[in-house]
Amino acid sequence: MTDTTSNSSTLAPVGDPAGPVTFIFLADPQQTRTDTDPSEGFRRKGCSDLNVALNTLDSLKWPTDNHFPISCAGQPIGKVDAVFVGGDLCQTGGDYYAEDQLLHYPSTYVGGLRELAKVRALYQKGFDVNEDVTPLKYDPKFFGLGDHDIQTEDTPAVGWNKARFPGDFSEPHNYWRYQMWNFITQMHSGYDHTPLFPHTRPVYGIEGNNFDTEQEKGSYSWQDYSLNYVVNLGPVDVIQLHRYGGDSEGGRRSGVNWLKQRLDERGHTRPIIIMQHYMFSDVIEDGSGVTPNWYKSQRDDLLDILSPYNIIGFFVGNNLGVGRLPYQVHVPTKNPTRTVPEFRPGSAWMQNFALVRVTPSTMDVVYGFAQDKKVVFANGATFKIPYGNQIWEEVPDWNNNWFGTLKTVYVDTRRVKCAADKVIISCGLRRTVGPDPDNRIAWEIVAAKADGSQKETIRASAPAGSNYFPGEDGMSKIYIDTAPVVCPAHCAVIGVFFWHKENRVAPGLVVREVATAKEREVINTTGREYFPAEDGCTNMFVDTNMVSRPSGKAGVPDTLQMGGVALYEKGNRIGVKVLYT
Repeated sequence: MTDTTSNSSTLAPVGDPAGPVTFIFLADPQQTRTDTDPSEGFRRKGCSDLNVALNTLDSLKWPTDNHFPISCAGQPIGKVDAVFVGGDLCQTGGDYYAEDQLLHYPSTYVGGLRELAKVRALYQKGFDVNEDVTPLKYDPKFFGLGDHDIQTEDTPAVGWNKARFPGDFSEPHNYWRYQMWNFITQMHSGYDHTPLFPHTRPVYGIEGNNFDTEQEKGSYSWQDYSLNYVVNLGPVDVIQLHRYGGDSEGGRRSGVNWLKQRLDERGHTRPIIIMQHYMFSDVIEDGSGVTPNWYKSQRDDLLDILSPYNIIGFFVGNNLGVGRLPYQVHVPTKNPTRTVPEFRPGSAWMQNFALVRVTPSTMDVVYGFAQDKKVVFANGATFKIPYGNQIWEEVPDWNNNWFGTLKTVYVDTRRVKCAADKVIISCGLRRTVGPDPDNRIAWEIVAAKADGSQKETIRASAPAGSNYFPGEDGMSKIYIDTAPVVCPAHCAVIGVFFWHKENRVAPGLVVREVATAKEREVINTTGREYFPAEDGCTNMFVDTNMVSRPSGKAGVPDTLQMGGVALYEKGNRIGVKVLYT
């Protein structure tokens, strides 16, 4: 057996920001330890045969038939820049290897010969465990852990040997946890501790704050560090959260603060892919008992953290069969209609994979499988990568910019529209003043050239007349509809208005079709969410802060245009959210 971990080092790639970058995503190799299990050889062979097929990708072309509406159809695939493995490397925590207990430091642990060593033979460069398998040739590779990797069942009677001196053993039930987190450290951090821990370089290194561990030293202590990490792939960052983001089972460090810091460093417009083992689209209700999954509240807590950022995809495992392409995960906190695509390519031991190509403007995802050691592409799709247009701007400040209550106030239904050569750069609510009746809630916009020049404030210009509702009692029996309205494709927003939606007030857009210059109104008739719960808007106020486009922020173009609007409950006020694209 040869382990060349201490002799190899590959830094995490920092690709060309202009892209493209191409990577393979695999999940659930799930090598098993039971020699008598009929599937044991099948799983090893399945992964090996898949590797044989994948090793030809760089000589193939992206598929072109009708199942693959992708932006790169027919082009050479070329260089594969990275490989990501999304958990459940092993069936049972890597298995036990007695020599690890007796002869090896944590930095040189091999792992169970019937599980983890098989994974290393398939995917770790330079690792020879005398297995009759074909290794995957592309590097670097980045590994995540799943529930099978860090389970507490079927563990050895003796704990994991932390530092080779008497009594320094883990609790027996944590053996798999220590062993598999130690593998992650070997792969991506290496060790530089004390004389008890010889210096070893990582196989596929991740530097600095991009790896949540003891900086420049490495640590297998999952109770002190989450061992989450970020890989910079040029036009996109990939964040690996292992089983799931925020996981604190067994006293594991959740990594939530680390995640928030890394996201904040990247800002709201940097494209980010999240990888973890558990699926965002498949959770169970809290209190439903023991499960190899996560709870809805845990999922929602993570989505709340992710929602302000430009998450362009979730890549997950834990699903042996191939999922549809894609599932859509609702991420509502900052954008009422926002969804993020989730990709489930299926298990590697069943010879499934995903191939992904990312540029600054698009993400192409193709599912495939191996058949007779050859690549077969199954289906694919292209996804647009926005700058910040998955983020709805709002003004969270509580200040004196408000009016109400609305018991005797009405809703003005007149259009507020800008000129054809300008765009809306700011939008908000106001109380009509001047010659108009002052007992109405109305729109106000700021329009300008796309570069921000020639600004002008625009309010309703037509005579006040009878363009309002309701007929009496003001808004005492009227509610606020929170369904957003979004500009259709191939159109531009040029104005806003209110309309009477049953017993609610709802926003609408005036849009211009780019090809024909035809103007039309766009409304959302389907949403059924509203506030307040009772008494209409009798005790509600109106927030009059203008919501401006996020110009001047790093990575945000200065030419963003309004793309949607929604009303929301801001305490006891009616607030406005504006989508800029």
